[in-house]
Amino acid sequence: MDAKDDEGDVQLQRASSELLSDFENSAHPFFWTKLADGTLRVRRRVPLRETNRLVALLEPFQELPQLLDPHLQRLIPLLADAFLEYLRSRSTASPSPSTPHLLTSSTAVCRLLYTFCKIRGEKIIVRFFSAEVKNLEALLSLIEANDEDHGTTHTETVDSSRRWSWEERYISLLWLSHLLLAPFDLATISSTRADEILQPNIGSFAWPANLPGVTLRAVPIAIKYLASAGKERDAAKVLLVRISMRKDMQELGLLDALVQWALSRLQSDVMETSSYYYIGILSYLAGVLVSSTGTADMDPYLMPIFQTVQQLERRETAVLKSIYSSALARKTVVKVLRALTVLLLRGSTSATPQSEISEMVEGTISHLLEALSDNDTPVRLAASKALSVITLKLAPVMASQVVDAVLDSLRYNVLWEDKILGSKKVKVRDLSAVNPLEWHGLVLTLSHLLYRRSPPPESLPDILHALLIALSFEKRSTSGSSIGSNVRDAACFGIWALARQYSTVELQSVKVSSVLAARHHEASSIMQVLATELVVSASLDPAGNIRRGASAALQEFIGRHPDTVDAGISLVQVVDYHAVALRSRAISEVAPQAASLSIRYRDAILNALLGWRGVGDSDPALRRQAAAGIGHLAAVSRPQGRSPWDEMFSLVTRIEQQLNSLESREVDERHGLLLSMASIISSMTASLDQETSWEATADLDSVPHMISDILQIIASILNCVKSSSYRRPELTAEGSSRIISAICPVLVYEMAHRAAGAKLATEEEAVLLNCLRGNSVTILDHANPMRSPNVVEIAHALFGKRSEIVDTGFELLPLWLLRPERDVHIAATQASADLTLILDHDSRADKIETWTAGILENNRGRAGQASGYLSVLATIFTIATPAQQGRICEAFLHQGSVSQDVENKVVVLQCLLRGSVLKSHGLDFVDMICEGLDDYTSDSRGDIGSLVRIEALKAAGKMFDSVSLLTSASEVSYSTASTWLKDSQTFGRLYGRVLRLSCEKLDKVRTEAQTSLLKVFQHRSQRDQFATYSNSSLEYFRWLLNAQTHDWLCLPFLTYQPDQWMADMIEGYVSSADTGSAGLVRVSRAALVDFCEDGLAMADTKQDQADETSNCEILCQVLHQVAKKNMNNDRVLVPTLEVMGFLFDAGIMQQSHSQWRALYLLVQKAHYKTANVRKLEAAVKVYGGLLQVYPEAVEKLASMLLHPYPNVRNQVADMVFVTRGVGKGVDWTKAKKDDLKNLKMQLG
Repeated sequence: MDAKDDEGDVQLQRASSELLSDFENSAHPFFWTKLADGTLRVRRRVPLRETNRLVALLEPFQELPQLLDPHLQRLIPLLADAFLEYLRSRSTASPSPSTPHLLTSSTAVCRLLYTFCKIRGEKIIVRFFSAEVKNLEALLSLIEANDEDHGTTHTETVDSSRRWSWEERYISLLWLSHLLLAPFDLATISSTRADEILQPNIGSFAWPANLPGVTLRAVPIAIKYLASAGKERDAAKVLLVRISMRKDMQELGLLDALVQWALSRLQSDVMETSSYYYIGILSYLAGVLVSSTGTADMDPYLMPIFQTVQQLERRETAVLKSIYSSALARKTVVKVLRALTVLLLRGSTSATPQSEISEMVEGTISHLLEALSDNDTPVRLAASKALSVITLKLAPVMASQVVDAVLDSLRYNVLWEDKILGSKKVKVRDLSAVNPLEWHGLVLTLSHLLYRRSPPPESLPDILHALLIALSFEKRSTSGSSIGSNVRDAACFGIWALARQYSTVELQSVKVSSVLAARHHEASSIMQVLATELVVSASLDPAGNIRRGASAALQEFIGRHPDTVDAGISLVQVVDYHAVALRSRAISEVAPQAASLSIRYRDAILNALLGWRGVGDSDPALRRQAAAGIGHLAAVSRPQGRSPWDEMFSLVTRIEQQLNSLESREVDERHGLLLSMASIISSMTASLDQETSWEATADLDSVPHMISDILQIIASILNCVKSSSYRRPELTAEGSSRIISAICPVLVYEMAHRAAGAKLATEEEAVLLNCLRGNSVTILDHANPMRSPNVVEIAHALFGKRSEIVDTGFELLPLWLLRPERDVHIAATQASADLTLILDHDSRADKIETWTAGILENNRGRAGQASGYLSVLATIFTIATPAQQGRICEAFLHQGSVSQDVENKVVVLQCLLRGSVLKSHGLDFVDMICEGLDDYTSDSRGDIGSLVRIEALKAAGKMFDSVSLLTSASEVSYSTASTWLKDSQTFGRLYGRVLRLSCEKLDKVRTEAQTSLLKVFQHRSQRDQFATYSNSSLEYFRWLLNAQTHDWLCLPFLTYQPDQWMADMIEGYVSSADTGSAGLVRVSRAALVDFCEDGLAMADTKQDQADETSNCEILCQVLHQVAKKNMNNDRVLVPTLEVMGFLFDAGIMQQSHSQWRALYLLVQKAHYKTANVRKLEAAVKVYGGLLQVYPEAVEKLASMLLHPYPNVRNQVADMVFVTRGVGKGVDWTKAKKDDLKNLKMQLG
């Protein structure tokens, strides 16, 4: 899994000042308005959209919340003041009508304050709230008023503007708890005497005597919201804890009353409300226990609370079962037990007997150890942290027992078996029987213990053994997904804590032989083992957070223990926190660079890639990345003294052993291993590019033996694939096809070696070397017999041999070419082409004829196997004879003509793009490409014809590649393959269509069209400028419009014809200006207006220039031409009429010298007897514009007031009123002929 952005935090730091400045500048005018007398008043309502925008400005800071700290002292008081001012004026303001697009200012403020709390934490944010005690009773009154509003019946009407949101209740309760930190008695604050307040009945709560009024009002509010399912419960808990722990309230007995009430509620046999009520009570108990740390305030209640929690754990009643079934309740119980045990172990004198204390501590530890295997992660997190905190308070002997208990649990159900790894026999763990959830809790506990340095140094061997196993822990669920990532994440935390808390001497004292999980490492110190394992995790782990966690742990480890591992500083620089964010980059760049630093890192990374972190990954795309990484790693690094071929050959044999040991169901691993073998073999041939002779690569005597063994391995694999049926055969097909492609150069050498039969001369050796590098076709087709006759003889002898691999490959590949998977299709196509290249001329001709005949006989219009054959034929097109090339072109044209559905058309065009078919025979495919550029097929999925247009644009762009060649060459050097460019009609057919698509409404189509146009425009400055424009920008559309009035093609063989291509471009342009996205419509129409206005200004300054040459005149004429041409094509006609109506509204169309009567008749004809409402509405807009230059249009417009469609009549009435000021006062949806007569009389 890749991280979203490997530089996201850096970008946030750069943008933070701008984001916060925008927030601060927007917030003040957003909430405050200035009156006529200069005073400020808070707004009653604010837009919801702007509130969401302000929230969005804050959300990115969740990654780096500390960036907010310097600004909180300005931003929080600004919002808090607005909240208070709104509350003060709330009771006096008149109710305002509710609307879904507006929020009350208090709701907006509290939403923003909650966002700050969510990002930075409520304990930080609440410090910036006003601490003025005068606000305490005001907040109490407002919360009580809100409760009364919510207490009304459904039949009563309550103004929605006076109802509080949950954010308002949360912030109010939080603020109220902050105000209760006042350093003087609440009795001095209360303005109401206790006897004036009716004490509410709260279950079994017994009110103490002489409580102040503030307490009598605050306690019921806090207890009420303890039962809330939202964030209000947290704020209510803080409020209740804060008020009960005050010294003056304890003296009045409030703490005792609340604790007794809480215990009675938890012991009740009747469930009065939802489980959240009991969770709130438990959180209150945890809160008061934590707040009493260092004091004896809660000592009398420790035993009753412990007994109550024990009853909750036993779940003896239905109520307790219901409560304990909640993960949040179990997490809160853990917090209660942690706080309770810390109080018991604080070492102060206590009335509780020591035996009872020991019993409670042991019971708590036992409960926490069981909670480590809880099904819910929050419970495990709380239990692990609680256990580490309690262990720190224990005596050393008992603390070591806790550590031993955790380590013993980590050894349970871990099995070890012998396995051959390369040439070594090692112990491999089997974790199939362990519980991954329990392991997560145990490893996290161990990490927390290390963070607090609870385990003694003598326990480090066992701890390191557990951490090393956890760092590579992996299990798969029944569905195949990973369920071990949280264990590895906890292990990274543990190693990071280990590096911080233990000295270098203590770590170096641990022997590698004493750590079972490290014995297969050839390292002298355990520190080197840890560094090596961290490098592997940081480079290869599938989870991005673990790669970054391992990188952070490695940096901490090397920074605190320098000069203890190989290339420590360089390693930290390579395995960078940001570099490992993207897994593709980590595999292709970080892993090879780390491997080059030490052979230890290289071997460990390679072993991991051949395991579950590489070829065994559940994602096929990641297995492909891992296979490529193995090949790259094998090529760039090897043990000193070994040739690259020796090392790669050993890897091939190792992969063969792994393949043979796989079960038939292990298809993912088989797929990864096949791809890895193909990658290594490709690296074997590619490595020869860095060598100067065979001697520099390997001994001449050993190379043939290695190649012979490799070919035997490949033949065995292909025969096994041929005779076996594996699950998900597409994976095996892809891997085998890649192996065939990779082995072809090696196969060439093997055949040549058998043909030559002896050590070759220098030039012959070079020929075979080039054959092995994959250039056999070029050499055989272009070798000079006069210069090297032996080369040609060897070559013909070479291709006269047939291999078992070739025969088996040609049996399997036709089956794989039938598969619909894209990855299989690409691999099988390449393999077929590579095998065809090493055939002799006669065999190759037979294959080409067989494939072309099969395509020509396919009249069903389905590509199927034909698409694979087409791809193969396109790939080998350059080495075919002219006659064979003609047959291949005929096959392409036939398949294109019989393909009816979009998918098959796309396949044919994609095949056509392979090879050099269009480069030499492009003229034959102009009609096919033009047909693809005009494909606007639509179905329930939408405009699926765009898929064909995109592929056709790619084909047109490939044909345009020859434009630059022609313009840079002399006339006599023109290639006959590109003479079609000189034909202005043929070139114009493609160019005009590409222009049209460069302006159409679909972004992906415009993007591809822009790429194709860049190959045509030869005016360098304009072309470079065009390449920088976004295809959705005003500059882009303006550039295309200007291109039709400037000769930017600069083609010496072509006459510029703007009139011909302007109409083509406008056909696409009108779709962007009418039916595109809102932003696209805006910029495209703005470009039209600018284009016309610039033309009019230029015409005014040049008196000798005819009006007919102005941009406005040209555009209006082209629009008329496009509308006339597409009378039966509503896809173009309706947008064209809409654009005409827009130009009339903009006052541009009226300035042209168009034939208005012709336009009037054209519009009449366009909507004659049509049921297309959009066309009718567009025609009404054009008629409205014509009224200014062709008054006769009013007659037609007036007659449409009785149109059968009510919407059309309404639009006509609006148009008549806007242009002539008459027609209102009549319901035209029910109008009669007399109404129309009266209107005509008003129109004169």
